[in-house]
Amino acid sequence: MHFSLLQNVKILEKNGAVRQLGTLMKEAGYHHAFLVCDEGIVRMGLAGKIQDILTGEGLCCTLYDKVQPDPPAFLVDEGATLCRAAGCDCVIAAGGGSSIDTAKGINILRFNDGHILDYAAPDKKMTPTRGLIVIPTTSGTGSELSNGLIISDTEKGIKAPILAVEGMSEYAILDPELTVGMPPMLTLITGLDVFSHACESYMSVNSTTTTDMICEKIMEDVATFLPRAVRQGDDLTARERMLCSASLGGWMLACASAHVGHSIAHILGATYHIPHGKACALSLPVTLEFLASTCPEKVKKVGMILGATFHGGEDAEQTGQNAARAYKDFCAGLGLTGSGMEKPDEAAIDALADAVAHDPLIVLCPAPVTRENILPLLRKMF
Repeated sequence: MHFSLLQNVKILEKNGAVRQLGTLMKEAGYHHAFLVCDEGIVRMGLAGKIQDILTGEGLCCTLYDKVQPDPPAFLVDEGATLCRAAGCDCVIAAGGGSSIDTAKGINILRFNDGHILDYAAPDKKMTPTRGLIVIPTTSGTGSELSNGLIISDTEKGIKAPILAVEGMSEYAILDPELTVGMPPMLTLITGLDVFSHACESYMSVNSTTTTDMICEKIMEDVATFLPRAVRQGDDLTARERMLCSASLGGWMLACASAHVGHSIAHILGATYHIPHGKACALSLPVTLEFLASTCPEKVKKVGMILGATFHGGEDAEQTGQNAARAYKDFCAGLGLTGSGMEKPDEAAIDALADAVAHDPLIVLCPAPVTRENILPLLRKMF
């Protein structure tokens, strides 16, 4: 059965919460962590801080700092081999979405045989996992509370979504202080990813009244607090609201899921190697226009959250255009305009449309998605 709300991740949320990591591990019965991060987390000193916290509690830590953007499958497989060889009994993710998804994949392979991409097959069974502790340092993917991960298949040049209901985090540590150092543009594009998660989940075929209420609140908070976080990076209230909104957005992905906007974003990201949040920002305006005839009241609500004015006589097309314009204005007001990409030729756009039409997430879109109706959306994007 599909229950409206289910969340088993234990969340520790407050300023300075990372300092309780050692206590958390000991109470959970873990002794040796496999710390997954990228080199940036090492340079900023957080990896060393985590190691010091664990050492101070008499715990062990093995560092794996090879995470890359759009995490490739071979690094997950390699990390799992090293994790098992070191005898680690838990995995800690510290960083953004790439670190979290890499760690999630490594932890899945602690309990499951084979390669991580084996589990991209919908019929591949997954043994339940435990021991994943996630410490996000960006406010974007919400992977700490989501039931999936995105892993790059570098041989095929695609991003493979993996449903991992049995591979979710056991604990999430939400420490707003760790997000203060995010530069403005990273703050912006990760924050726009949060908005897309809530917006698409709001219009998913799996949406319910309960998820709608949460999605509306997430979008409202992003509209209010993302500009503050971008313009004043040390605003701890804004950082906290964005961090919590990101996690709740990940929860909504688990409950209702993103769909066509993220399908487009995944294909764009894999093809042109642009940041995921920016790809979502490019796809959301045409997504709102595409769904206006199917979900007019919800598209109108999204527009109103972003400051659009409606007079009551708009048809579906006008509603979609109004909401899309409000979103573009919101992004432009924070410094994100245009795609920054050269317009592909018609053959390339046709290939993109075909790939989107075969993305697994489109089944959750409330309107049928075909190559034919995606083509004009892609043309308009560019």
